[in-house]
Amino acid sequence: MSNKPKGWYNKIVLRPLTHVDGYASYEKVISNIANIYFSVGDDFDIERAVLSHPKESMYISAYTMYKVAEAKCPTYYIPQDLLTGLMQSDLSVETDSLNWAMRTGIFMLPEGAILSPENLSMQAIYWYCDKDNGLLYWAATDGLSSFCRRYKLIENENRFYYTDAADMDSETVVEFNTYLQSIFLRLLLIMEARPEYVDNDSARVVINKGFSKKNDKDYYEPLWIGKEFKLKREGNTENTGASTGSSKSVHWRRGYLRNQAYGEGRAKRKLIWIEPVLVMGGADN
Repeated sequence: MSNKPKGWYNKIVLRPLTHVDGYASYEKVISNIANIYFSVGDDFDIERAVLSHPKESMYISAYTMYKVAEAKCPTYYIPQDLLTGLMQSDLSVETDSLNWAMRTGIFMLPEGAILSPENLSMQAIYWYCDKDNGLLYWAATDGLSSFCRRYKLIENENRFYYTDAADMDSETVVEFNTYLQSIFLRLLLIMEARPEYVDNDSARVVINKGFSKKNDKDYYEPLWIGKEFKLKREGNTENTGASTGSSKSVHWRRGYLRNQAYGEGRAKRKLIWIEPVLVMGGADN
């Protein structure tokens, strides 16, 4: 059991956020990490524990959430269209394309977009990059269970070596971890490839939770990544019934994230995202 102190919320968040329909309660997500953060006593070295037990999910998840709470890190909401677009894009980049300027954070996921093996909606992904030890941690929760991985970055090989927790080694969980991993890495990469998608500031909103002005409380609009992003579509968007020819089925023309050469002698590299296109099909001419 956690022993959250009075005023615990303000101790681990930058500022309170307004609720967003279609997403888990922000207060509930923050409460999950508060349960971990305030349960760790002064006499317990959680970093030593996770380094000593690299294959135990309890330590990986707890350490990740602890570091997220400790940092008062920003939270970013991910719209459904952007999530769909990224998952319809092939990932072909080296790990040195990852931007570690932001070492920790939270991605809020749309309800129902990603379902856990228990068929529950995944609420959020938390991450922490331990640059001193060359380790990357992420954890995700559906409100009941947590899923996690720890990476070791071998810089001279530009590769990740990840460890699945030994107590979560069923084939189903490993496959789901791989799926979550692909989403997590794409979200990190899109912040690098499309920095204009990333909100840097949010408006203040005054909400009154009583019947007098003294009950006014400041909240803030949440930060988003790609809030206005819309999936690209091509072809007929509706069937008029006018054609008698053969028709093509709706399908994706996949996008990709990759490093593209540019500059003199094409010696420089920049991360680009070629967006996927949903081809609506229709009659052949």
